[in-house]
Amino acid sequence: MSSKKDIIKKKKIIILLCIAAVILILAIAIVSGLLIYNFANKENAPQSGNVNTLDVGEYTNMEENNILQVELEGENNTNETNELNTVTNESSAKNDTNTKPKVVDAPYYIKVNYGANVVTVYKKDSKGNYTQAIKAMVCSVGTATPTSGVYGITDKYTWRLLEGNVYGQYACRITGSILFHSVPYQQKDKSTLEWWEYDKLGTKASLGCVRLKVEDAKWIYDNCVPGTKVEFYTSSTPGPLGKPTAKKITNDTEVRNWDPTDPDKNNPWIEYLKNQSQTTNTKPVEDNKNNNTENVAKPSDKNTVNNNIANSDNNIVDKDKNNTNTDINKGNTAVEGNTVKTQQTSGSVGKKENSLNKI
Repeated sequence: MSSKKDIIKKKKIIILLCIAAVILILAIAIVSGLLIYNFANKENAPQSGNVNTLDVGEYTNMEENNILQVELEGENNTNETNELNTVTNESSAKNDTNTKPKVVDAPYYIKVNYGANVVTVYKKDSKGNYTQAIKAMVCSVGTATPTSGVYGITDKYTWRLLEGNVYGQYACRITGSILFHSVPYQQKDKSTLEWWEYDKLGTKASLGCVRLKVEDAKWIYDNCVPGTKVEFYTSSTPGPLGKPTAKKITNDTEVRNWDPTDPDKNNPWIEYLKNQSQTTNTKPVEDNKNNNTENVAKPSDKNTVNNNIANSDNNIVDKDKNNTNTDINKGNTAVEGNTVKTQQTSGSVGKKENSLNKI
């Protein structure tokens, strides 16, 4: 009997040990799974330099490592430049010059007026609030441009490859695939500007990025550090500094392949505008010469007429004297006749002199 009881006890102990072993194995598996999961998340997490911790408002990040597709309804312009960056892996993009300075306290605050196509830059007042408007820029927004919300500048590029195999100068990422940049270029070359797109500045012309003149895009690139906030809003009123204009360059066929505001020393617009200015200044000088010639001629003409009149009077007087002396010898009747004629002639000359003095 005792042996049977011992066997039963041993069986129970074995069963309990097996159950304990199963529980231990499950616990180890669960802990291992959690560790592997956390490690995988750390590997896939973005680097701290690329994390945008600023308030993104109501407009979500459209990138998130997925290809952004924008569907434009009623798009009739087959030459529309696609500016939204659809590259899945940012680090694999070619020809990028990526600059990521350390984030510091931003001296400027940027507002983009979606309704008026105007960008206004503000600096801090004495209380540290961004209330002093210092610069206004004409721009072109588009269908996918945010209409509200506050974002922050992150990455910067001197040249940025855009969808449609075109390029933008001085690009600054605002959020996701929305950037500040110049009007697109057909190549990574400053002499390949899409001038027909440049003439659209001030109107809704992009797909989502904020297009600017080169001088304005460069100003943001040079002066607005990562972390600079960019606020989007919609209003028909441009802003406190109004809405600047951009030169229309379609008819300037010799130089229209360059942005006229590009500070590059090789920009042909510099010499082109200089020649235009000289041509414009030459015309008034020639007109002034003509006016001076006319003004000099008039007094001379008047003096000539007056001299002629005086000479005519002298000649008449001399003639009268001669006629009088001659006629005295001939008779009194002839003298009276010549005297009458002489007086009539002198009277007509007097009338002519009075008439010229009134002119």
